[in-house]
Amino acid sequence: MLNLVGNTLNRFVEEGQIAGCSAKIIREGETLFQGSFGYANLERKIPISESTIFPIASMSKVITVAGMMRLYEQGLFKLWDPVSEYLPGFKHPTIALEKPDGGYEIVPAKGEVTLRQLFTMTSGVPYAGNDTAAARIQNEKGDAYLAEHGTVPPTVEYCNLIGGLPLAFEPGERWMYGFSIDVLGAVIEVLSGKTLGEYLKETIFDPLGMVDTGFFVPPEKQDRIATLYHIREGMKPDERMYPSQKPAFESGGGGLFSTVEDYSRFAQMLLQGGSLDGERILGRKTIELISRDHLTPQQQATHSWDTQRGYGYGLGVRVMTNPEIADINGSVGEWGWDGAFGNWFCVDPKENLTCVYLTTNLPGDHYRFIPKLMASMYASL
Repeated sequence: MLNLVGNTLNRFVEEGQIAGCSAKIIREGETLFQGSFGYANLERKIPISESTIFPIASMSKVITVAGMMRLYEQGLFKLWDPVSEYLPGFKHPTIALEKPDGGYEIVPAKGEVTLRQLFTMTSGVPYAGNDTAAARIQNEKGDAYLAEHGTVPPTVEYCNLIGGLPLAFEPGERWMYGFSIDVLGAVIEVLSGKTLGEYLKETIFDPLGMVDTGFFVPPEKQDRIATLYHIREGMKPDERMYPSQKPAFESGGGGLFSTVEDYSRFAQMLLQGGSLDGERILGRKTIELISRDHLTPQQQATHSWDTQRGYGYGLGVRVMTNPEIADINGSVGEWGWDGAFGNWFCVDPKENLTCVYLTTNLPGDHYRFIPKLMASMYASL
């Protein structure tokens, strides 16, 4: 495995396609491959290592889903509950109905958004960057709030404000990647009485020994953060700053930082039916529920990203249903997710395997890299 996977990842770096990456593959409890390639900071020639901290973007979502499902196991909610039961801003939803002339009309929705629709990305709650009228409205309202207040509001307040904005479509009508899991993070705060960061630290990070995972990176660890690079612009470094203390809005959909070591422990917990090293985070049947395809045929028709070919969608995760369509030599039932900066992970129950791959790409360009990594990984088994 070292040769195939290592050669593939090293080639990404040597050919100047990415600045660097780190990966770890564990099968049947044994590390089959671990390697780091390239640089966390090209300008200063700081190599990526096992201790490099990455902004993991949407790989945060699966952690938030796990945290939410702990509360499910305690009988604190049902998947079909309306979101407004926990966040009143979602009461009386509307839809920004798009018109052929490029305009839109605000109309009442026929039904309320449910928690299940948040989990499955069928809620109609957009990201501000989505190409919909609802997303444009969200972006305008967000800019106006920032102009007035100078910062984003805390998690629950923010998600209640989002709940009062129009949806992109009737709840449950189709699949659309959006702000849904962030809203689940706010529901966690309502149900637990803790901030999202406190809750995840207490229930997931500390029990699993994920010592470098959280919504901010303390000052003494800031020099371990990998720089993001604009890979289509000659490896131009991104200039963003990262929080060194707790942010007001803790983004359960994209705000976490982690390392390949930490996230591998989380992935192993998922693979092993919800427990690791004697610490139970979730029940085995809950893991099975998360990792099943939940989309209807109508919803699946709009689940059309290149990276999702051959996959269905579970509770915040992709689920492999057809390797032939995916053009991947993998397993039916492989599942996981990725992040905007090129990060990716998988859990493969059939092969008793997890893989965590962290990198620093802007844009992520997953379809350019991940199928090649998967081909090398599965060919090595």
